[in-house]
Amino acid sequence: MRQHARGPARRPFERITLSRQFLLRSALLLLVSMVLLGNWLASQIEGNAVNRATSITAVYVESILAAYLRDWDGTEPLHEELHRTLDQIFVLGPLRRKVMNFKLWDDEGRIRYSNDPRQTGLRFPIEGMLAKAYEGEVQAHLHEKDAASTHAPELDLQQRLLEVYVPVHDAAGNRLIAVAEFYHSTEKLGREIKAAQQRSWLLVALGTIVIYLLLYGLVRRANSTILEQQHALRSKLSQLHAALEENQLMQTRLSDAGARTTALNEELLHRIAADLHDGPAQELAFCLMRFDEIAASCSSLQQGEAPALREALRTALDETRNIATGLALPGIADLSVAETARRAVADGERLWEKTVATDIDPALGDASLAVKITLFRLIQESLANSWRHAPEGTPHVRVRSTANHLEISISDDGGGFDVEAAAASGRLGLAIMRERVRLLGGTFKINSTPGEGTHIHARIPLMQEHDTRD
Repeated sequence: MRQHARGPARRPFERITLSRQFLLRSALLLLVSMVLLGNWLASQIEGNAVNRATSITAVYVESILAAYLRDWDGTEPLHEELHRTLDQIFVLGPLRRKVMNFKLWDDEGRIRYSNDPRQTGLRFPIEGMLAKAYEGEVQAHLHEKDAASTHAPELDLQQRLLEVYVPVHDAAGNRLIAVAEFYHSTEKLGREIKAAQQRSWLLVALGTIVIYLLLYGLVRRANSTILEQQHALRSKLSQLHAALEENQLMQTRLSDAGARTTALNEELLHRIAADLHDGPAQELAFCLMRFDEIAASCSSLQQGEAPALREALRTALDETRNIATGLALPGIADLSVAETARRAVADGERLWEKTVATDIDPALGDASLAVKITLFRLIQESLANSWRHAPEGTPHVRVRSTANHLEISISDDGGGFDVEAAAASGRLGLAIMRERVRLLGGTFKINSTPGEGTHIHARIPLMQEHDTRD
């Protein structure tokens, strides 16, 4: 069983139209962009909300502590009255529901006060946010549900808490005497953040959908235009293919007609040559013979116009025979292309008693009779023109075949001529050569300049033999 060769298998995605590929890629790109933009906006909203809550809480706590710590320098333990006051605020007062854990640190890392009495007096390394707070900057961090503070391991965080470090200055505000650490409830803040994030996600999603719908509309309209143009292009291409096939058919028919015309013209010339040879030439020969007989019996005719009449008759007979010889084409049907070219050169050398330089490819095979007739006549006429106008020069004939075409070059080093002026004067020989080549679908060029010689180049398709009979 024969197996037909198949092209490389196309991937499933490549089977989709370009417009749908674009829509799928743009949907994926917009989805990724939406996720990135949504996450960025959510983080920005959360960060801004946390910073705002931190600033408000820090100002509030610092204002409370500043009122009660103005007599404490931060180096000694808190006295009992101050300790009870802080308990009233952070343990028993209204802040106990918002402030989950409160510590007051001195500059040596010791906890001077905590709402958990077990931590009071403990000392820890000053690091992280505590260290930055000692530099005078408010620090804040939002803890998740499973987070725990390094300095508050006793907290079991069941909700998100805001860990805040607030620098506390002396009464004059010149020296930092302590750092207040506390965990603030974010239950209300969390709801606000979640609502704002949901609104931002909704806006981002709506914007993404609108952009995608706009892209979809543009791509769909562009795709419709492209499909219409493709349909019109296919229709035009089909018409062009039909016109091209018709043109090729017409060109083939014209080439066949040219070949048949060339063969028929040669047959007609052969008949004319035969008619001249068998008709007027024979009659002129008979007249010349009878004239000699009459002249021999008439002495007055011998002494008067007889020699002139005899010369006129003989000249007419010679010219008639020469015309008949030139019109008659020697049998070249069985000759190859190379043999036809050599035959044309040999006939020209014999007729004009001149020498021709040749470069004829011996490997040239056979061709149609029309091509060989055109080759023969082209060489014959070119050599005749060369010897008429440049009798002292040596013409050069070159015949080659390239890419199914016969290349013919005939040149001489004679006086040359003005090609445009010659064409305008209606020189019959050049016009006939050009038309012979064109009839076979070839090209004919003449390059000549006065004083620089002449070069004739013809390129003829090597057509197969056609039947020239009706």
